[in-house]
Amino acid sequence: MIGVLMSTTAMMFAQAALSAPALATETDSRPAAAAIVQTPVPVAAPAPVSDTDAKALDDVADAAVLAEASPAPLRDGVSELAPAPTPAPAFAGLDDQQVVDKVTHYLENLTTLQGDFVQTAPSGAVAKGKIYLRRPGQIRFDYDPPSPLTIVATQGMVYVQDAALDQTDSYPLGKTPLKFLLSKKIDLSDADLVGVDRWEDAIAVTYASRDGDAQGELTLTLTAPDLAIEEWAVRDPQNGITVVQLFDLKAGEKVDNRLFRAPEAGGAFINN
Repeated sequence: MIGVLMSTTAMMFAQAALSAPALATETDSRPAAAAIVQTPVPVAAPAPVSDTDAKALDDVADAAVLAEASPAPLRDGVSELAPAPTPAPAFAGLDDQQVVDKVTHYLENLTTLQGDFVQTAPSGAVAKGKIYLRRPGQIRFDYDPPSPLTIVATQGMVYVQDAALDQTDSYPLGKTPLKFLLSKKIDLSDADLVGVDRWEDAIAVTYASRDGDAQGELTLTLTAPDLAIEEWAVRDPQNGITVVQLFDLKAGEKVDNRLFRAPEAGGAFINN
């Protein structure tokens, strides 16, 4: 979701085979020693098989056929050849709205988060950096070089600083997908629930904004059943998808106040 913010705000971000020797044929010219024809060795005829031995051989053959066609022995009442049971998806006993309520409760009780992010833009371009979040209302993205971007949300605004251009642009926080993460009380009244996807160890919730100034879809992916955000994706009105993946996250730890200060005059962020 920040993906779209990142891509729209700067604007809509920032792959000898050797030939095998020919086989010799009978007409090939070979050294005399290699062309010696050996005299065949007589082979004794097999001894006759008695009726008793023949029956025993037939019994062995029948047993082999049965063993090949029969299922493996049961273990704990389940055949060895039976497919493994499919794990139940997370929150299988809850309907979609109940899952959404759990996600909302998790987000509203999230205080701080910090770690690494990897952003993949619609073009396939990849950027990395550090993310710092403090709810409500504050988030910061420090991009690794060569990206010149730094993004800070604070005091109801989102500031996008481009060091290469020596300029900072600002946007109302409420008009960006970041509002779904940073609002003290998450209000989804201006969004439609598109769907809830469930896997054994994760869930994804997708919303479509009804706000004309913040159109697009947001998909939040969280681990399950112990909810923890691990990824979000934003589909913009042009159908471009930006994905932000989070790694090595630390939740609930103190985050320096100075990371969320508004820009100084001239566009530079206060970092110390």
